Amino acid sequence: MTSNSDDIQGDLAFMRALADGGPGPQWTTFGQTYLAAGLIYGAQCLFHFGQFKGWITISGLPALLVSLGFTAVFLAVLAFILWTRRAHTVVGVANRAVTSAFGAVGTTNLVLVALFGTVAAQHHSLAIWLIYPAVVFALQGAAWMVSGMLRRRAWMYVNAVGWFASAVALGAAIDTPDYIAVCGFSLLLWMALPGALMLRQFGRAD
Repeated sequence: MTSNSDDIQGDLAFMRALADGGPGPQWTTFGQTYLAAGLIYGAQCLFHFGQFKGWITISGLPALLVSLGFTAVFLAVLAFILWTRRAHTVVGVANRAVTSAFGAVGTTNLVLVALFGTVAAQHHSLAIWLIYPAVVFALQGAAWMVSGMLRRRAWMYVNAVGWFASAVALGAAIDTPDYIAVCGFSLLLWMALPGALMLRQFGRAD
């Protein structure tokens, strides 16, 4: 009887491990991308905040080139990450669910760009357009909430709350220079920092 019970428990443990799939190599890819995006776009926001405050005095074409340069650097880094990680696949039901959640958020972001962009242009309102990043932050929080539920990591819940709080802070800071500062620090705290944490926690399982 004891032997049968041990066999059943062993089978159940095996099935749970199969469904969960462990951290999985996709977390390393995600961590690298999240870290790069947080650092690069967080720095871009703080660059523009410095311009608003007069701490950075470049303007005109040089400032535009610097601004575009941040995106160029990110795209180059992203291409490198995707190329070097191209052989890795998503394993485990939980990991697939998390990947699907963030994929759905990314697709929704494209729809929101069209939605808020159209309405803002019709009403000639910058304030309407500035609501868009706040909604994106809220969606990031939702995706991290799902991740916390599936992966059972306390820091993921903390990250979700951070995104939610930042979304509210963005709404409160619309039409002020502080808006861009909130964006910058939020990207560093809730994107770059979790990216580094993912590499530390899950990179060993790669």
